Amino acid sequence: MTSPTDPKEATQVVTHNQQHSAKRPASQDSPTIAPSPNEIGASTPYDFRAAWARLHRVLTWPAAALRRAMFLLLVVVVGVQAQTTIQAPPRVGVGLVQRKLALRESIEMALRHNLEIEIEKSNTATAGEALRAARGFYDPTLRWLPAIESRNTPTGSVLLGSDGKLTDHFHSHNFYFRQKLPFAGAGFNVDFENGRQSTTNPFTSLSPFLTSRLVLSFSQPLVRNRLIDRERAEIQIRRKQLDVSEAEFEARVIDVITRVEQAYWDLVAARQDAEVKRDNVDWAQRQLEQNRRMIAAGTLAAVELAASEAELERRRDTWYSSLGVVTEVENALKAMVTGGRGDELWKDEVIPVEDKPLDAPPTEDLAAAVTSALRRRPELRQISLRQETNDVQKRLNTDQTKPQVNLVASYGNTGLGGTLAARDNPFSAAQADSFQRLNDLSARAGLPPLAIPSFGGAPDLLIGGYGTAVSNLFAGRFQTFQVGIAFDLTLRNRAAEASLAQSVIAERRLKLEQARVEQAIEVQVRNALQGIQTARQRTAAAEASARAAREKLDSETRLFEAGDSTNFFVLTRQNEYADSRRRAVAARLDLNKAVARLEQALGTTLTVHQVTLR
Repeated sequence: MTSPTDPKEATQVVTHNQQHSAKRPASQDSPTIAPSPNEIGASTPYDFRAAWARLHRVLTWPAAALRRAMFLLLVVVVGVQAQTTIQAPPRVGVGLVQRKLALRESIEMALRHNLEIEIEKSNTATAGEALRAARGFYDPTLRWLPAIESRNTPTGSVLLGSDGKLTDHFHSHNFYFRQKLPFAGAGFNVDFENGRQSTTNPFTSLSPFLTSRLVLSFSQPLVRNRLIDRERAEIQIRRKQLDVSEAEFEARVIDVITRVEQAYWDLVAARQDAEVKRDNVDWAQRQLEQNRRMIAAGTLAAVELAASEAELERRRDTWYSSLGVVTEVENALKAMVTGGRGDELWKDEVIPVEDKPLDAPPTEDLAAAVTSALRRRPELRQISLRQETNDVQKRLNTDQTKPQVNLVASYGNTGLGGTLAARDNPFSAAQADSFQRLNDLSARAGLPPLAIPSFGGAPDLLIGGYGTAVSNLFAGRFQTFQVGIAFDLTLRNRAAEASLAQSVIAERRLKLEQARVEQAIEVQVRNALQGIQTARQRTAAAEASARAAREKLDSETRLFEAGDSTNFFVLTRQNEYADSRRRAVAARLDLNKAVARLEQALGTTLTVHQVTLR
């Protein structure tokens, strides 16, 4: 029992009024002077003090009746005392506008504006883009390489350059196409090279000449990288990480909804608690005013005034503190349902419109509840996806321990076309004078002339421009085939072996983490069910206590008005009633929060509140 005054002062109050309260009469209408049957013939010594008190009440009964009559007259003159409505002091940042808010509306606002959900959405979007980036490995690449080159090469042979220098001019347009195939790690390449070259080499028949070359190549892993490679593993891992991000988003939404529920019910309870404490202040204020009137009428000792004033200020202190709690929990709810500090809701007073206890979902069977939770909870789905990701990494690391054996094949065609060089063959030109003199002598002798020997020239199919080169290319006159096997062996290969060992360790760690999470989920389900059961019992007990405390308060008030009780007992009964009401508020709050925790523990939060994630 909470004492409204200082113990010493309370003792003084009781002593001063013990003539009215030390031994209360059985009836409030008139005192009873007959001894009880227990007192008649009792074996205990006769109590002269008790007898004198009874006699005193009989002798002073008319005066007590007179005092009661004066008190009733004072009440009639003043009027029936109306309940005093105490205005609450203004709260920081809260205006005059009241915003009524239902629980479902709060959840909808949080789903639209909550910053944590928006951040989690960005994480999911980032994971999606990471998957798209990994798939970009299979995007074909096209490279165009135009180039111009002028090259002067010193030479010590007159066969390459008569003045000791060989000059070449190159002009090329090359195209390269690369495509990684999505199956078995194969790759496909296409090279299309085109060039124009002019040279001062005297033995070149075509200058300038153009070449066109087309090469198709294919590579196929036979051992390592055939079943899985880093790129395909990256795509699978990114896909799993996207699923993990979606599971994390679901868990975040569930957590936000649960915390919004709890913040909502915290606000409901805080406002109810503040209302209880405001009523307690109102009772203390009316008790103080009544004491002043009774002191003025001479029916109450003046010492009671200080006790009433002290109790009033104490209750005001607790009321102001509760208003601060209201502001704090209201700000917590606003932070959950708004998208920033500029939202208009920050200026309004939030009035929750729901204050009834929630109905808990039917969960009589603990084992069934735990099984359902293990099936629904996104945390376990996250661990399962992480295990699948680790399996992909493990398969990749196992594959990397194998030797590298690739089948490579290529097919190419080349075309050539050009213009005949406007210069003579050096060997023919060097013998031209000799053959001319020899032919002159042969003519004098009547012999036929000799032809200057020729080293041959370019065939007609090569004479032309770029069209001739392309025609020769696609005619397939100059083909190239290549087939081979590329074999690479990494000695010891410690990097791959260490990566494989890390994957095995990660697999064991994930299994342990799964067991830990499953255990934590069962603990949460057990605690939530126990919390609901306990909260229901506490609610029933607190409400019964409040009803009984109200009856005690009403009875004590009537006794006080009749002069048969003291101010101390009235204030004490008021505190008892207020405490019972506060405990009922706390029990209802715990029940609602336990229901929200049970929904979260079972993984049914989204279903209960009809929320669908897209």
